[in-house]
Amino acid sequence: MRSQARILILGYLLALGAFPACQAQGAAQGAFWVAGELGYGSATVNSAVAAHSKGGLALGFEGGYVFTPMFTLGLRLSGCTLETSNLNDPSKGESLSFVSMTARVYPLPGQGVFLRGGIGSMRYTNNRPLEWGGSGTGLALGAGYEFPLTKRLRIAPVLDLTWSKLDDVDNAVTTIRNRRCKFLSFGINLSFS
Repeated sequence: MRSQARILILGYLLALGAFPACQAQGAAQGAFWVAGELGYGSATVNSAVAAHSKGGLALGFEGGYVFTPMFTLGLRLSGCTLETSNLNDPSKGESLSFVSMTARVYPLPGQGVFLRGGIGSMRYTNNRPLEWGGSGTGLALGAGYEFPLTKRLRIAPVLDLTWSKLDDVDNAVTTIRNRRCKFLSFGINLSFS
């Protein structure tokens, strides 16, 4: 997990430094915007009993309203497939999904740098025998740098970290407490306003 995190962060920093002369023009005040995101994510799920890490394809959709050139508020749906499901083998499949209210802050309007954060619901799905999924409240923080493609279309490398405490497992087979999930993702965000 640590080497994957270093690679993601290094790639992000390189992408930020690649085009320092670009001037982004954010969405106009009072406008609605939508965005899609594709990338790679790495998740760690741990508890007092066990821990494991996996990575896979990360996907996200986002949309909202531009209140000022420095602030937007919206809804974000994101997730990661850690192990693909198989209709012929119901014991396969592991994924994360996160639905959140998200705010974007542009500390330097017109420069393209943005910070985003959100709070929402994390859902962890695990189909393997004697392993359990769960859900809980999560917190996400991220950053990106927008490059204009056209007046209304922008592309941005983004880096996000999401934390969540999952509900406890308490059944006839086992009791698992203090389950936590961390999810680090790097992707390319394409936004339109």
